[in-house]
Amino acid sequence: MNVKAQGLLNAARWVQDTYGDQALRDVLAQCSDPVRERVASGIAINWHPLAEFVEFLEAAESLLGRNDGRIAEQVGVAGARVNMKPAIVRISVYLLRPEFLMRRVMGLWSQFNDEGEMRVLSFTEQGAEADLVGIRNPQWLFCCSVTGWARELAMTMGMESVTCKHVQCRGRGDARCLWELRWS
Repeated sequence: MNVKAQGLLNAARWVQDTYGDQALRDVLAQCSDPVRERVASGIAINWHPLAEFVEFLEAAESLLGRNDGRIAEQVGVAGARVNMKPAIVRISVYLLRPEFLMRRVMGLWSQFNDEGEMRVLSFTEQGAEADLVGIRNPQWLFCCSVTGWARELAMTMGMESVTCKHVQCRGRGDARCLWELRWS
């Protein structure tokens, strides 16, 4: 699977902004040459292997976190903030039904990933369920970043007290990848 380089570049920027220049250097020191080169000179709209993004997340989790996926979730949040243009999305909520907007944004999956489809399975006033299908080799840390991204999407849409749980993960041996979002 290939993904747009902007995810990796956003992740590196988030590590630098949150933990500082030395932390980014330490994370990159644990990464392969291709990952270091991509961070140094990558172009956001170019495709690169998902494995490079996951490698960066693994190094960040190892050095900055507890290997529990929380760093990857925060990377997803940061990526969503950069890529969704929150002010435009908030204005759109007034013009569109929130369910339609969530389905539309999740429907943009193929613009950033060359495999799979993110689908909204249900949507109510209290929450939503979404799944990810069609990925040959799912990666748990990538799914963790999707968890943060989905939570931030709901918050950007004006939902309050948002929680997002990745309740099933193919990267962890489950039959599917499923997220439950709840809000008030």
